[in-house]
Amino acid sequence: MVFLTVAVFAPIAASSQTYSYSSVTYYHYNPWYRKVIHEGEEGYALCGAPIGHRSDSLPDGSETVKVDSKTYYYADWSFWEQASDGGYVVVQAPVGAEVGSLPEEAIKHTEGDIVLYQFDDLYFTEDKNSSGKKVYRVEPQPVEEEIDSIPKGSTSFVADDETFYYVEYGFYVEYEENGKTGYVEGEPDLGAQVDKLPEGATSLEEGGVTYYQFDTVFFEEVEADNGKTFYEVVGSPDGSDEEL
Repeated sequence: MVFLTVAVFAPIAASSQTYSYSSVTYYHYNPWYRKVIHEGEEGYALCGAPIGHRSDSLPDGSETVKVDSKTYYYADWSFWEQASDGGYVVVQAPVGAEVGSLPEEAIKHTEGDIVLYQFDDLYFTEDKNSSGKKVYRVEPQPVEEEIDSIPKGSTSFVADDETFYYVEYGFYVEYEENGKTGYVEGEPDLGAQVDKLPEGATSLEEGGVTYYQFDTVFFEEVEADNGKTFYEVVGSPDGSDEEL
């Protein structure tokens, strides 16, 4: 089941900086907002810093978090890593990370015995650490396994002749069963070839290699023997998806 946050419509300062990541428009004027359409109305919703955003320094009040011996920084309701160029970049939230606070706007969802706190596309459970202190632990994002239709304007791309659609932070592919067409959750396999990157993909440098990222999917540019350029789906540069 996908939990959708009701958009918090708010005015945007004229001096806000504008960014575009994964085909979504973001505005930064302490804090971050993203442009959304809610019940047919266009507005702005409070959110974390977008994945792929870079900064020379961390936002004020950052919290250092260790996950599997890796160091992250929790700031602006997002997770950051130190980049190879000495700056910092927003990365996918590491599942299992424990932080000390959530924004007031986080929404509580109860499903049976499970209580999740959602802010933007981050999900947390409340717990206590080994010292008895209350913490909020990052959980995998719940994704609806099947949907009936693709919303108009959704980003899509073709990998190995199969079309992938990006809807509410999840990837879906079309299927047909008993004469019925629907869409089931699924990402392209590693090694899949893409002629054109999805709109909104961002580039990042890691270990001297340029990667292109669209949400949780990463690509590398490849030149074929005939000189034609295409993109190949690869694993995360930090190796965080090796066991997936």
